[in-house]
Amino acid sequence: GAHAAPSVDEARVERGRYLAVAGDCAACHTQAGKTPFSGGVPIASPLGTIYSTNITPSTGAGIGSYTQQEFSSALRRGVRADGSHLYPAMPYTAYAKLSDADTADLYAYFMRGVKADDTAPPKTQLPFPFNLRLSMALWNTLFLDTDVYRPDASRSAEWNRGAYLAQGLAHCGTCHTPRNFLMAEKPELYLQGGSLGTWYAPDITPGKAGWDHASLVDYLRTGHAKNGATAGGPMLEAIDKSFSKMAPDDI
Repeated sequence: GAHAAPSVDEARVERGRYLAVAGDCAACHTQAGKTPFSGGVPIASPLGTIYSTNITPSTGAGIGSYTQQEFSSALRRGVRADGSHLYPAMPYTAYAKLSDADTADLYAYFMRGVKADDTAPPKTQLPFPFNLRLSMALWNTLFLDTDVYRPDASRSAEWNRGAYLAQGLAHCGTCHTPRNFLMAEKPELYLQGGSLGTWYAPDITPGKAGWDHASLVDYLRTGHAKNGATAGGPMLEAIDKSFSKMAPDDI
């Protein structure tokens, strides 16, 4: 009848919509007052300003002509459809952990749940040698772990879901793990605190005084915790656009 169950496709798009929130794609790809995901957000890096790309399904300015495989390569390998390399301001080193199913759901959402916008964002102009995107191929050889997340059988389903989200979509390490002089995260210092120019992402490894389960959940949901912590800057943005909209179980 007229009220048939949603199609498999629609279910995929809706799952993808949720995953895009969990991945906080809007933080870097949506400018205030502009079409969602049309890019052009200036991202300050120690190397210069990187402008985010248009990831709407526009065939001219966005990713409308991407196949699912090309989408996966951009998301999880940092390689665009034309073969050129993205800068690791795009946390593809974290998104590499995403499962094939979640990648397919994200593709469905960006192709069918997002409005196409034909605005081309400004071009990123970084100084030599970083302007040679080929240098990123070498960088990936050195620093990109291409393995998807593999559950730890000795841990609970809840723990594994948390690890999958934290290491993958939520890309906590992108800000909270210190980086070497080539701007790659130092895995041996995972989540031990990173400098973001004017902001500092604190050490979020376990055992910090004043942080219990409830405090952390409250903080991720609202930006405030009973220990007096209040989020600001990039973390407040992550809470506003991402964590606060996530399912309680995922938080």
